[in-house]
Parts: sequence; C-alpha cells; structure tokens
Amino acid sequence: MFFIDGAKDPSIAGTGSEDYFLGAWGFGGEPFSYQLYGAPVVGKELAGSRSSVYRFHLAQPIPFTKSFKATIEHGNANDRSDNFYSVAYWYQAEASCSFSTAAAGRAKIADNTARWRSGKRNTRP
Repeated sequence: MFFIDGAKDPSIAGTGSEDYFLGAWGFGGEPFSYQLYGAPVVGKELAGSRSSVYRFHLAQPIPFTKSFKATIEHGNANDRSDNFYSVAYWYQAEASCSFSTAAAGRAKIADNTARWRSGKRNTRP
C-alpha cells in the first residue's frame, strides 16, 4: 500500500506482492527478469527460503509533494513472519540545493573521515 503526502488511509492499495511485482500466482515458481520488473530469484514458499523481486516505476511514476510511504503485505492478512528488505531510488528532475551546498557537505564528510582515521573521533573542530 502506498500512503502519499501524509494520508492516513492508503492512496494506492494493491492485491498483493505478486501482483505488485507483476508475477501473479507466486511468480509461477520460475525466475524471470525484464527491464522494469522481475523476480530473478524465486524460492519455495517455506520459512527460510529466499526470493528477490524488483520493479521500477519509470513508466508509471507515483507523484508526491511532501511524503511517500510504501508498505507491503507479509502473506495473506499480513500474517507471515518473513524478513523483508527493500531499497528505494528517487529520481528528481532538478537539483534541490545549490551545488555549493552539496560541495560543502562533501567537504564536511571528508573532514570527519580524516579525523576518524587519525584517531580524533570524539573531538569537535
């Protein structure tokens, strides 16, 4: 389910993870990979098995203004205890800050890294 811009109720609700990743009915038990979606690893429906799925929303962007929360069901009625891990990529048309601000941030990271390597971890400049 997707919650857009602080919505309390889902802005977009689907029919399950298989459908969201475009591999209905348990991905057919076979791995598949396409440019924008796939399931390159499909494990058995058993505790401890592993699967990997992906979907890019390049052709179906989900616009938002201030916040975006994505959740996924863990089995029917959200009753499974599996471990789910995710990564999200956010593509933006223009910079959200000036390049000088970004450069200052990189310089601060480099300074903190140098202090950490020198053993001065708990000191402030």
